[in-house]
Amino acid sequence: MDNYRPRTSEDAISVAKQIIWEKFGISFSTVENGTACGELILNPRYLNFYGVPFGGVLFNLADNTAGMAFLSAGGNGVTVSGNVNYLRGADPDVRKLVCHAIVKKTGRRLFFIDAEVSDEFGNVLSEYNFIFTNIAEEA
Repeated sequence: MDNYRPRTSEDAISVAKQIIWEKFGISFSTVENGTACGELILNPRYLNFYGVPFGGVLFNLADNTAGMAFLSAGGNGVTVSGNVNYLRGADPDVRKLVCHAIVKKTGRRLFFIDAEVSDEFGNVLSEYNFIFTNIAEEA
């Protein structure tokens, strides 16, 4: 898969789900119509010395979930930028993170996506704004 480049959004979604699961342990319960829901079961390697998830773990979950929303809206490309506001730290009892992402606006090349990461109790931990660029080959 080193030189593999998906040609369609559907192909990219299928491949991305597998790769993201294998590399990061993120699963997706929903990927459709410009939305996505990603979930991450926490394990000790994701926790800092306070016993809560690293900020980068939350960001990675949000970026990958936003990417799946991007693909499901017909995009095929990569992240251009991502901004985060960390609203609160996770409780040490948290065992799962959930991210919801939605495409807010699409252009010819740029897609604007909002996301938020919550714990399994519904507490919003962080909010994100992403821009993805569509690099798919045009017909």
